[in-house]
Amino acid sequence: MDELELPLTQSVAFERTCEKLGVNVLRVSHAGGTCLVQSRRLPVIGAFHLISRGPVLGGESANRILNDIRQRLKGALVVNAADDQTPVGGVKIAKGAEVSSVCLEAPDVMRQRLHQKWRNQLKKSEASPLIILDQPLDPLRHKWFLEAETAQQKSQRYKSYPAGFLLAYAAANKGQARLYTAMLNDRPVAGMLALRHGRMATYQAGVTTPEGRQHCAHNLLLWTMMCDLQRRRTTRLDLGRSDLSPGLAHFKRGCGARTKRLAGSFLYHHWFAPKERPDSQATTTSNVPVEA
Repeated sequence: MDELELPLTQSVAFERTCEKLGVNVLRVSHAGGTCLVQSRRLPVIGAFHLISRGPVLGGESANRILNDIRQRLKGALVVNAADDQTPVGGVKIAKGAEVSSVCLEAPDVMRQRLHQKWRNQLKKSEASPLIILDQPLDPLRHKWFLEAETAQQKSQRYKSYPAGFLLAYAAANKGQARLYTAMLNDRPVAGMLALRHGRMATYQAGVTTPEGRQHCAHNLLLWTMMCDLQRRRTTRLDLGRSDLSPGLAHFKRGCGARTKRLAGSFLYHHWFAPKERPDSQATTTSNVPVEA
């Protein structure tokens, strides 16, 4: 599993965070693949299970892992499949989102991939009086960021992980939740949060102010994040969805990111699953009962 690039919601770091928050999780792994399942019990529906951005495969069959999971967990199962190259079956209930990511290489290579306008904005921010801090996320020191992100979610009407989850991630994974802050005259004017998980990292949230926008702080913050993560031997930075607004998509493309569309969400129910025994060669770690 260590050699696989695992998206945030399939990572061991995410698994530790769920366990810290009391969320039931099950991991099923084979020699060539792994899958993390989140479980809960909902009114009327009963047992409900979610696979987000999985299973992650390295030559393994998705059906082999999913058959194991369907035999272990009874009830509704939704698979938010990783990509179109992973056929998972079931009934499609939602189309896939577009997501962007950056391959982290030597800084001179990454700089060559920057679009001209993005590079010019970076040069402007590099020449500005901004100072960038890189610190582990702290509930007291970074209260301003958590409050600003919460307010931004409300004003812009989008949903993301709440402050409680971010702080639990920081507590469960020491030093892996990194806040990059742009300082101007000893005041924070913008910030970006990265969550590290194995070989990958995820850009989780970003806030700015009029002063931050004036100095193109987000360009400098993202560039600093990319270079810092590359030095820490991170191979890929997941920038999340790029289909929420044209401006967001343009910013992500400008930094050299590539975009792909996920396969979508698929629904299963154990009533319709084939009667197969779980694979005896699979390894399982879980705080979920076999029949949730």
